[in-house]
Amino acid sequence: MIGLACPVCRGPLDTDAAGSRCVACATEYPTVDGIHRLLSPARAEHFARFLDDYTAVRKGEGRASADPEYFRRLPEPTPGGPIEWQWRIRRHTWATVRDEVIAPLAQSGRSLVVIDVGAGVGWLSNRLSELGHEAHAVDLTVDDDDGLGAARHFERPFARYQAEMDALPFADGAADLVVFNASLHYSTDYERTLREALRVLRPEGRVVVMETPIYGTDAAGRAMVTERHAAFEQRFGTRSDSIESIEYLTPAMLAGLERSLGVLWHRHRTWYGWRWAWRPWSARLHRRRPPSTFAVVVARRAQIGA
Repeated sequence: MIGLACPVCRGPLDTDAAGSRCVACATEYPTVDGIHRLLSPARAEHFARFLDDYTAVRKGEGRASADPEYFRRLPEPTPGGPIEWQWRIRRHTWATVRDEVIAPLAQSGRSLVVIDVGAGVGWLSNRLSELGHEAHAVDLTVDDDDGLGAARHFERPFARYQAEMDALPFADGAADLVVFNASLHYSTDYERTLREALRVLRPEGRVVVMETPIYGTDAAGRAMVTERHAAFEQRFGTRSDSIESIEYLTPAMLAGLERSLGVLWHRHRTWYGWRWAWRPWSARLHRRRPPSTFAVVVARRAQIGA
């Protein structure tokens, strides 16, 4: 089992069915419906408006469901579903992560300890559990139909934690992989967030970034953010910008993080089909801003051999 650490002081946690207590600072955290609630009251208040806006947008987009089979299929899309196209993309991304990242690290049947950051309903943790790995699902939202609470629908249980990406509730060097599951772009400081991921990794561990949009220039990324917030306000009555998330990556950002963190990045490209491949050409034809690209981007410590 993974070692747990207090998100406030990083002291060890004593955990039972009712909750956790920090041995060092005596902070207590409840466990509710099987989810370890590892946000301090101050941090829960900090994220309250973000979670209200996030939930409103997600439900407005039709993401929530009470159908167990909907969740068990993921990332297979539900035909005709309101976000079918997103799950079609995610299915391809998952295949890349599974075959090109996880499988080589799990040679000879070795079980990996994987922290799934931005786990949402827990679909990735569910697939990891099916492969025999030890999955730990982390998210801020515990919604029963579109958050960690929805993991009750899966047949294989895995550990779930309400926690923030900049204060992961795990001991140093506890994991083989930290996967930012369509979530790194919610960070307000990539260097701080990735340093925290590296803290909980073993020396030979990997950080995996999947489905964070990558733009060729900062200007294109900023234009996307402006368009996105305006669209949210028009559709859902909220700009969903109470927390100043960065929301995109650029090659320059990745290069800067490589230098500051002492890591090496490797890109695994995924084929999403001709319609996706045509997007840059369509944007040029119609004189729109360049669209994002997706890549599974994997970091390893520079001093550790490939």
